Amino acid sequence: MISNQARKHFLKTKRLAKSLDHNEIYKWLLTEGYYPENYVLPPVFFVSKIPSRKRYYSYETKKYSVPPKELIEVHFPKSDLADRTFGIIEPTIHNDIAYEISENWDQIINILFDPHNRVYSYSFPISLDAKNIGETGKLRSGRMIYEFLEMAECDLIAEAYKYKYLVKTDIKNFYPSIYTHSIPWALHGKAIIRKPENRKNYDFFGNRLDKLFQKSNDECTNGIAIGPAISDLIAEIILAAVDFQLSHKLLEDDGYLLVRFKDDYRVLCKDEGSAQKAIKIIQEELKDYKLTLNEEKTEITNLPEGLFRPWKSEYLKINPKKGKLNFSQFQEFYLNVLNIDKTYPNTGVIDRFLADLRDKKYNLYIPSSMKDIDRSISLLLLLADRRIKAFPSILAIIEEIFKENSNEDIKKIIEEHLNALLDKFAQNPENNRYLITWIVYFLKSNKLQINHIYTFSDPIEKAVYNNRKDTLFQNPDFAIFRSISKSKKAISMIEHIDIFKRDKNF
Repeated sequence: MISNQARKHFLKTKRLAKSLDHNEIYKWLLTEGYYPENYVLPPVFFVSKIPSRKRYYSYETKKYSVPPKELIEVHFPKSDLADRTFGIIEPTIHNDIAYEISENWDQIINILFDPHNRVYSYSFPISLDAKNIGETGKLRSGRMIYEFLEMAECDLIAEAYKYKYLVKTDIKNFYPSIYTHSIPWALHGKAIIRKPENRKNYDFFGNRLDKLFQKSNDECTNGIAIGPAISDLIAEIILAAVDFQLSHKLLEDDGYLLVRFKDDYRVLCKDEGSAQKAIKIIQEELKDYKLTLNEEKTEITNLPEGLFRPWKSEYLKINPKKGKLNFSQFQEFYLNVLNIDKTYPNTGVIDRFLADLRDKKYNLYIPSSMKDIDRSISLLLLLADRRIKAFPSILAIIEEIFKENSNEDIKKIIEEHLNALLDKFAQNPENNRYLITWIVYFLKSNKLQINHIYTFSDPIEKAVYNNRKDTLFQNPDFAIFRSISKSKKAISMIEHIDIFKRDKNF
């Protein structure tokens, strides 16, 4: 009998997902699920109006006319040298994708949670509320990567004594590699859809989704937008089809336990030969969907070492007890984190450090005396050079410092620091769009001075700098931008980007 923790999680998710009302799914996908997750964009990018449940583009069995649209690109720094490009889908096409998903929810659930599937996914894209069955939550799945890693150190540890090796692997360039024709393959079966009479038969909702995703991305059949929750759902559907095939070839009874978070696989194996077999079979099954493994991120490790993140134990050693830090303590904590980051780069230790500089109510632990504030702000801003994607978290802490010490001296210090950075980044706006967008939002939302007049061409930068929605998609049925003043009243920066937040949701 299978009784592992991963399967229990899988079954619990299935129960909660089945309970969702179709209209609730539709609304959640159009509002909470429209934009990339909160740490990518400031809170002005917010959906406050959607149409009543409807389709914009009608179809006939052999005809489905949808006008092609281009994605609005959002450039998010994956590293100092590379961006991850998120995409914002034109609202009417996004609406119809959400409509198709919600209308066919029961079929999708059957695919995502097939009882014969033995690959246990931890990446269900819609926020579920275990306390209020049938309701959605506010949090997106971005925070779940951290929960997935915790799972690897908890749920997998509970089963690890049965095994000897751990395989870690993921899919290379996943979302940009998704072939839109593979959507109906996963939903209806490749053999069925490839029949000549079915290839363009739009009575199959998978074919309608295929068409809509193509049209959302200027008719490209390779790649879907990164960021919208509808894309995450499509990714889960495709990988659920892969997982089903893996389940027949890598049986638990034969010595395997497989779990997945999005495109990230973990496989417990009993011997090295089985581990190598697992990698080979995963690769074979992915090829059927025109996907491939990332060789650089594929590794076989001996248990128990592979279960743990080595940086975590180092971090726990240097993390001071909670409470207000004086500057010497803050500096020591800061320097120790830099040393860990140098040893284990791109691990997220800086994100964890920033999250641990405050309590659950967002009260800061860092020094707040006037003589320390300038130095503290300077040290925090220097972290952006080590981890650019942590920049909004840095600004969020600086905003809390400003709120706690709202006087002219602090105001001048913050204005001086951020205007210097803005002026530097604006000299090369194409390569600094992410940083510019967040600095401008911070200055404007806190009513601080922007010293120079800038001209930006990027629609995201322009929307924030001009505090206007007209650089984005325009349709009277949708409100997808709110003013900076309304955003400021609605939510603080530290609340907006808190991916480590632990609420009562599932």
